Amino acid sequence: MKKFFQYFIIILLFAFWGIILQNKTAVRGTVQEITGLGLPCAKPFEYSIGAVDSRFEIDSAKFLAVAQEAEKIWEDQSGKDLFAYNPSAEFKINLIFDERQAQSNEADKLEEDLQKLEASHNKITGQYESLSGNYAQKMARYNSDVATYEKKLKNYDEDVEDWNKSDRTDEDDYEKLQKEKKELNDLRKKLEQERTEINQLAGKTNKLVSQENNVVSEYNANVSTYKNKYGGGREFEKGVYDGKEINLYQFKEDADLRMTLIHEMGHSLGIGHLENTQSIMYYLLSEQDLNSPKLSEEDLNALKTVCKFK
Repeated sequence: MKKFFQYFIIILLFAFWGIILQNKTAVRGTVQEITGLGLPCAKPFEYSIGAVDSRFEIDSAKFLAVAQEAEKIWEDQSGKDLFAYNPSAEFKINLIFDERQAQSNEADKLEEDLQKLEASHNKITGQYESLSGNYAQKMARYNSDVATYEKKLKNYDEDVEDWNKSDRTDEDDYEKLQKEKKELNDLRKKLEQERTEINQLAGKTNKLVSQENNVVSEYNANVSTYKNKYGGGREFEKGVYDGKEINLYQFKEDADLRMTLIHEMGHSLGIGHLENTQSIMYYLLSEQDLNSPKLSEEDLNALKTVCKFK
């Protein structure tokens, strides 16, 4: 009976201790609601800049500047002081180079090559159109001159035949025939020169066509390579927030880096992915405005929910 009473006392003490713990939790929650201490966003989220791989061609100062631009989007549009840079903060934002950025760089190189090939194609097309126009003009003039030559040659042949059949010895008639002969010779030389120029133009035009075919072939091959490697909805994990740090792995330009930082900073506040494709916190960064980032109504509502803003 004595042991039973001892056990009862022990059980009662454990139960009482449990009640006390529960009460402490309840009291702590009440204090948080009254004072705001310990609530999410009650004080700015401190971060520092960690590893910055030099292969990104961006230094720590520049990386920090972009990060501060990213935090400003959340703060300016919410009207809250949400983030603070502290070089001693344990939470790091890192820029880590791996195969994702390497593939992105390769994609950029292919895009640059495609742009150069397109520019080369446009240049060749312009030259071809110019040569084709010149060729058409010269051909039209050549055909007209040929018609004139043939008409004059026919008249000359008739005059010569008439001269040969007659007994005329008039010097004026003879000189006229000689003059016609000279005009025909000059016109024939002109036609020969025009024909040579036309053939040269045709050669240049054909060469341009060959160059254009080569450019188009190379362009199509590069497009095919680009689609095979980077097309078909291939997705990259550009950034990751794991609760301890933010690691960024891939970006194309400063605006892209800033947008990724805005998104991951949203995760650091406790916001998950949203359904609106134009929201900063949508799981894909595609329809957002990179140059003028703006929080959607869903972004702001999610922020108010996790931070318990009114």
